[in-house]
Amino acid sequence: MPRPRWRVTKPLRERIAAGHPWVFDRALEPTSGVAAGDVVALVDDRGPLATALADPASPIRARVLDLDPEARCDGAWARERAAHASARRTRDPLLAGCTGRRLVHGEGDACPGLVIDAYADTAVVVYDGPAAARFWSARLPDVLAGLEAGGAAIAHVWVRGDRKDRGIGEAARGAPPAEIAIAEDEARFGVDVRAGQKTGFFLDQRENRRAVRRHAAGAAVLNVFCYTGGFSLHAALGGATRVTSVDVAAPAIAAIARNLELSALPAAIHERVAIDAFVYFEQAIARGDRWDLVIVDPPSFAPSEKARPAALKSYARLIDAALAVTRTGGRLALASCSSHVTEADLLALCARPDLRLRASAGAASDHPVLPAFGEGRYLKFLLFDLD
Repeated sequence: MPRPRWRVTKPLRERIAAGHPWVFDRALEPTSGVAAGDVVALVDDRGPLATALADPASPIRARVLDLDPEARCDGAWARERAAHASARRTRDPLLAGCTGRRLVHGEGDACPGLVIDAYADTAVVVYDGPAAARFWSARLPDVLAGLEAGGAAIAHVWVRGDRKDRGIGEAARGAPPAEIAIAEDEARFGVDVRAGQKTGFFLDQRENRRAVRRHAAGAAVLNVFCYTGGFSLHAALGGATRVTSVDVAAPAIAAIARNLELSALPAAIHERVAIDAFVYFEQAIARGDRWDLVIVDPPSFAPSEKARPAALKSYARLIDAALAVTRTGGRLALASCSSHVTEADLLALCARPDLRLRASAGAASDHPVLPAFGEGRYLKFLLFDLD
């Protein structure tokens, strides 16, 4: 049976050919009779464009699966895509010594809507919406076979729930342990793949944690929105003399003690505080507390373009508070995972004569980005000197 044809009404041929994987609803003729997760053919006035995954209820109405308009996109196709993605990780020198890694990064690995992270021998699967869930769940055995063919060792597979409730999930192969200890260089972290944030840990900040480690020698370090202490442990490994970790979630703060134990790091230099970040900053400013290195890595303030103005105000408030507790001659590390807030936005908020941009980075190497797909560059990490 021929697949449905969706007509693109905007001049997107060159953009799609360059690798941009999304087609929004406003760029397509009205359609009917196609279910979420169906495979469709994209066409324009010049003829076929690509094979795409249909999502009729989403603003991202189609995700390009293959530039071949006749691609089968079956199990063998999925296995090949996954094998290539896995092999890229196997030969990545930046992943040496790391047993937590992203194996499939959605559009960046030509597997739109699919994320798979590995924690030791447990794979955690996340589908980006119901269309991706329907398409990829039918091909998951082939994807796993491809990952193993590319060098991944997988004993357990846990499929997380939808984006509204990631705490719900099910085992697709074996049952994962309650805690999985992963290595990131000399640091060790206990990961809860069933209920932890994202897939259990923030793997995308790996290189930025390493950067903090290189700048932490002899420093008093404040890590705000610390989660389970990723930046905190790397700061300690880098020679920090004092580390203060702040997060509103008490279980995350409690987990830092376990991670210090796993990493054989002394707990004496670590202060852990479960409190709202802005309340903590107010208290620290009132006390006159100062740190040599301040790290702020908040959750997304802008889940949508509509939320962007309010998000920029929140980032401005956060930057002002963080700088107020940074010693002169110290450093500020600022991260943002809000895809609707750009690096240029953050730099504009940090436009002060006493700040110097020292480094700019994004997500770790196992989170690849297509050059034509600027939306894929969601993570920004900026390191400043304060004069």
